[in-house]
Amino acid sequence: MRTVLLLSVLGIVAASSIERPKPTRQLEWKEVNFISTSDTHGWLLGHQHATWPEPNYSGDFGSFASFATHMRSIADSKGVDLLLVDAGDHHDGSGLVSSSPDGPGKTEQIFSNLPYDVMAVGNHELYHYADALELYENMERWNGRYVTSNVNITVKDGQRGWKSVPLGKQFVKFETKQGRSVTAFGVIFNFGAHDKGITIQKPSKLAIEEWFLDAIRNAPDYFVLAGHMPARGETAEWAPVFDAIRRVHPDVPIYVFGGHTHVRDCTQYDNRSIAVVPGRYLETVAFTSSSLPAKQDNGVPLDVARRYLDANPTTYKWHTNTSDETFHLPIGKNISLALAELATDLNVSTVLGIAPHDYFLNRHPYGHPRSVLTLFSDKVMPTTIKDKDRHGERIIISMGGSLRFDLFAGTFDRNDELTISPFVNAFYYARLSAGLARNITEQLNRAGASKLLPTVPSTKREEEQRVQATYDEWMRSQWEDYVESQGVVDIEFEGQQTVFSSATTVKKPSTLGYVTKDACPGKGDDIDHIPVPWSDAQPDFISTPFPEVDDDEDIDVVVMDFAMDDFLVAVNMLDPSLGLKESMMKPYAEGLGINVVFGMYAKEAWRQV
Repeated sequence: MRTVLLLSVLGIVAASSIERPKPTRQLEWKEVNFISTSDTHGWLLGHQHATWPEPNYSGDFGSFASFATHMRSIADSKGVDLLLVDAGDHHDGSGLVSSSPDGPGKTEQIFSNLPYDVMAVGNHELYHYADALELYENMERWNGRYVTSNVNITVKDGQRGWKSVPLGKQFVKFETKQGRSVTAFGVIFNFGAHDKGITIQKPSKLAIEEWFLDAIRNAPDYFVLAGHMPARGETAEWAPVFDAIRRVHPDVPIYVFGGHTHVRDCTQYDNRSIAVVPGRYLETVAFTSSSLPAKQDNGVPLDVARRYLDANPTTYKWHTNTSDETFHLPIGKNISLALAELATDLNVSTVLGIAPHDYFLNRHPYGHPRSVLTLFSDKVMPTTIKDKDRHGERIIISMGGSLRFDLFAGTFDRNDELTISPFVNAFYYARLSAGLARNITEQLNRAGASKLLPTVPSTKREEEQRVQATYDEWMRSQWEDYVESQGVVDIEFEGQQTVFSSATTVKKPSTLGYVTKDACPGKGDDIDHIPVPWSDAQPDFISTPFPEVDDDEDIDVVVMDFAMDDFLVAVNMLDPSLGLKESMMKPYAEGLGINVVFGMYAKEAWRQV
């Protein structure tokens, strides 16, 4: 039996005909409630394309601000707490923060128009000293709620030289509207890729600092731990801080809000805690709620719940019982206007072309005509990466990981270009025999990318590769679980349709989206979705079509600098007599980066009529 998921689910839909699914379950309001975000990475304009699941995430930061403000009013009317928490990574992502050195600072200013109760710093704010310094020098915009318990920055100390000081607040203590006391910390995992002038203390060492032990000496009504690390897994370093609090206060509730791995997740470290991670790119807003037992009720478990909300106006209006006329508040309208003005100032909304199709990063295997990797290797690189002084035959080798998002049908602008790849890479070449060159990419993929999952990431790109691998595994597992549950035995791609050979009928919820399985009780996703199709056939390395030349003819073999180490190893394994070294590689197409090549291609191949 062959069952088809139609184009309306997997492919292109007209923007005017989009109807987003509505929630069907009310939120579980309790005594203590939280809205959390993380890893927004500059996606403050929202997801603007019509291909699913993008419409599910179409709310901009202005609509989120209106939602959060309405939710605060609802909390006040119920006489309960509602805190707004963010776990960092505002930088490096969409065109708003990748198009200009001033972009991150301007988006931070817009972000700060919505008052958060607790904020933490992400690793992307720490890769460049100038970005961290901008945060430090403008810390007043966060009203004393930007908490960086284990991050210091070195700044000038008048005429006496330099001094190391906390980037933000080491901790904050405050009272909620309902009169409850809160002690909050902001913690980031220990990573080695931060810039000079920035210091990160291991959470295990933070937990024994005298100032920290003094800060937790008195019991609040509850603790809030916000931090840029996952709730579970290798880089989750909550345990030292959590355990230090538990040794002093075995029953005080602890609410943990994490991030970094870009996935939706939830777990409980004990029956008086909950840890929630909302995901990435302003796709999810996490709502967490909890009972607050009387202090004398030692050991009584918290009644907890969490909900992953698709970040769009339909969701926001439904959960706040508002309409088109009543939902948009002045704070939201002003933020949306500021974002539109910034996009204009940075020139990220200028249309470069009209893409005729969707090109997906992981839905199709490499080699499929609708794979963005295939588009990049077969069309974009050959067309755009050229050296004015070199005119002979060549092959260009790139890393598949240099692309990080889908390319959608319809208008293609600078924001889309930077979203697909914001990286500025240099290219180098060597003259090698065609017989050797035709085997390099295969050898690279046979060995695998050495930088894919380093034990201790030391560069920004290495850390991004590790995060991407975690997210990819999460997406893969969703699709595999779905395929298994539906009894699908074969999958074929036919144009913009996915055809299943299956013994059962494929269930069809409203749209594609996340299907979350976490470690907390009950159901987390606010709306049921079909998981996004996933193909494992994505190579670490890709290359342009090989020229028609004899094996003994020399050609230019071009490689991006980030793949240089792997490239040299592969070449010397194929022919040890060459002894190829980086110093023997010569610059190619100087000044050209991957962050502009898709735009160059769009202007030529997808010109507007």
